[in-house]
Amino acid sequence: MTAGSAHKQPEARDPLAFLPRLDRHKPRCGPVAPSRASRWRALVLVAVHVLIGAHVVHWLLTGRTLTPVEPSEAMQTVEEGAINAGFVLFLALIGLTLVFGRFFCGWACHVVALQDLCAHWLGKLGVRPRPLRSRLLVLAPWAVAGHMFLWPHVEHWLGHRELPDPSTWQWRLQTDDLWRTFPGPVMAVGTFLVVGFLIVWWLGAKGFCTHGCPYGAVFALADRFAPVRIVVSTSCDACGHCTAVCTSNVRVHEEVAKHGQIVDPGCMKCLDCVSVCPKDALSVGLALPKPFATSQQRIAARADFTWPEEVALAIVAFATAQWGFRGAWFGEGVPFLMAVGLGAITAVFALLAWRLVRARDVAFQHRELKRHGALLPAGRFALLAIAGWLLFTAHTGWGKHLRDGALDAAREPVRASFYQTGPVAAADLQHALAGVEAARASALGDEPLLREVGALLLRGLGRHVDAEKELLAIRGDAPTLGLPEANLALAAYCMDPRRQRFDDARALVAQALRTQPDNGVAKLLQQRLDELPQATK
Repeated sequence: MTAGSAHKQPEARDPLAFLPRLDRHKPRCGPVAPSRASRWRALVLVAVHVLIGAHVVHWLLTGRTLTPVEPSEAMQTVEEGAINAGFVLFLALIGLTLVFGRFFCGWACHVVALQDLCAHWLGKLGVRPRPLRSRLLVLAPWAVAGHMFLWPHVEHWLGHRELPDPSTWQWRLQTDDLWRTFPGPVMAVGTFLVVGFLIVWWLGAKGFCTHGCPYGAVFALADRFAPVRIVVSTSCDACGHCTAVCTSNVRVHEEVAKHGQIVDPGCMKCLDCVSVCPKDALSVGLALPKPFATSQQRIAARADFTWPEEVALAIVAFATAQWGFRGAWFGEGVPFLMAVGLGAITAVFALLAWRLVRARDVAFQHRELKRHGALLPAGRFALLAIAGWLLFTAHTGWGKHLRDGALDAAREPVRASFYQTGPVAAADLQHALAGVEAARASALGDEPLLREVGALLLRGLGRHVDAEKELLAIRGDAPTLGLPEANLALAAYCMDPRRQRFDDARALVAQALRTQPDNGVAKLLQQRLDELPQATK
């Protein structure tokens, strides 16, 4: 599905023939001037990334640095009782947003910088995507925020999870593992493609902010009560230049005409609208907030979907994110927020495929796909591409289901055989191993966790040569393995008198003790290593 602004869309009586709907706004009073604020904002965002780079360099040079200055780190505070720099930043930003509005989102967020960069590149290709307007998908950031920050407390209250009491929280502003909670290179590239390029191309500028960002949901709520807003003077003549340049998808000229200020909490205070106003009618000023006003973008007449379609979108997006992509293995596990973005894209594509099959006229973004009941070449390509994507999504979800089932089935046999907590039948070990092998066979990428569990099951069956070979193959060039039991099993093999790889054994046992300080097997192996003659140490 390529896009190009040169493709002219046909007239259609059905308002749902276009996805998104045709934008009825056209600026008046001459050409729209380039935004002066966008250049300053780009410089500020570059400076933010320079500071991020300096933070990483400091960690690489010293081995210890400030914990990540990232709102997502607030989850570590809730789950581990560690007050880190990200938690402090998150609280500070909420307070500042209550006064100044969402300036951070527009001027300092690295994800906004990614989306703006991708939108700029698309513009160079002649593509300017229009934003999708959904009444339910727009609530996705709230669902994600609730899952991240509220659901752990619900599980705690139900007795399914232990969380540290806030009275026991401790300051932890430094770390020696800065990258612990960040994605690796595979998912970093995936995030660039999905959260940046694809979501902007298909769902509109700031698409992830609108349909996925949990922190944006909190900031949007705080913004509704902020007294510092974009306000209008009496010289405004509703030319619409402000709306034409707004990358936050706000109907600026309509909002200020109706309310005298921008009430849409999606406004990220980029100030593009202020800088291009030919009458200098817009400015940053104080105004009485209208927290319960409905933004012009959210009125029902502008929705791109019917209510049945909205419900279907929500179901597909949730199922795809939670049971399809979240944690799926493609060289690295798919992070939660990237899975949310993939869920939103998949939901929109599924509905687009439904329209291509059922509707008489269909256009997506700037490309006409179906006209008078006949699929155009672009429509046939789109339908085949979406079918392929949906099959890939279903396969990913099925593989994830098999993996989760195999790990659940193997958990107790592995534990019983490794720690000798009770008798375990060879048939149970063999059944669990068959499940692991089936899960590995169905996956597109061979996940180390499944391989480690499989090796531990081989060990439990007495197939020590195969188990050691598999553990060594998984380890590769890495110093340690993922599971404490896998590290300890390989350490025991390394300590065999025929091998005497004691340095490897020490590294493996040390890693197991870092993750499980009270592990009895690890302590026993450490004691044996300490008792070795000096010549072997």
